[in-house]
Amino acid sequence: MQRTCIVNGNAVDEAHACISVFDKGYFFDFSVYSSLKVVQGKIFFPTYHIERLFESAALIGIVHSFTTKDVLSWLKKTVEINALKDALLRILLIGDPDALGQATLYCIPLGGLTFYPDSLYRDGAKAITYAGERRIPNAKTKDLLLGFLAYREALAHGALDALLIDKEGTIREGTRTNFFAFKDDVLITPPREFVLDGITKKIILEAARGRFKIQEAPISLKAIATYSECFITSTSMNVMPLRYIDTHECKGPFSKTRELQTLFRAYCKEHSEV
Repeated sequence: MQRTCIVNGNAVDEAHACISVFDKGYFFDFSVYSSLKVVQGKIFFPTYHIERLFESAALIGIVHSFTTKDVLSWLKKTVEINALKDALLRILLIGDPDALGQATLYCIPLGGLTFYPDSLYRDGAKAITYAGERRIPNAKTKDLLLGFLAYREALAHGALDALLIDKEGTIREGTRTNFFAFKDDVLITPPREFVLDGITKKIILEAARGRFKIQEAPISLKAIATYSECFITSTSMNVMPLRYIDTHECKGPFSKTRELQTLFRAYCKEHSEV
């Protein structure tokens, strides 16, 4: 079935929603993006995604005139035109490196949602580690080679994701996930200046306040056995406990992570956008 994209507010057949090889923004990866999910025709926290998109654009100096209202209406238009029910959307903002304000914003319908087995949420998934750090970590840019190579390695080892390890030997984030660990009743997450704050991470931190003490601190891979539970979060998988990090086994029973799964669902139900 042919899909329709929205380009700067205009409906364009996917075959014509193209980027020229001479586009300097494309060539120099001068672009930012966000991936959203649509559940039963409803976009999951679109304003959060748009705000982060604009924050990422500002971090790398993309000049544009788009507003949150613009992008929200174009996302809804993408859902309606393509009759999306359970699917993924992508917002792609490509800027002009010469700062002339000639930015282009694409709303792109992607494939269906990925649903993970209940057993993974109960028993935990596997992650591997991969040496590397994203450039400009607070910006969700299209500089994706590191993430692609690390994720490919994860798949080759039967893992759900790869955790990026920096030069100091600390865990920063996954290729498409944020990383958390529990030490007793303290919920620990890597310092925000070193990672991209995902939308699910944002919700988890808001939902956890008042129940757990929250701390931003480096999490050393060498000391991973001192943490009682570890988990990752993302738009597609929500809150996923980790049973294995490389050969280290986190035996569970993941009681605190499961409590966060419940808090996450309750928060989404109470605060979901119309």
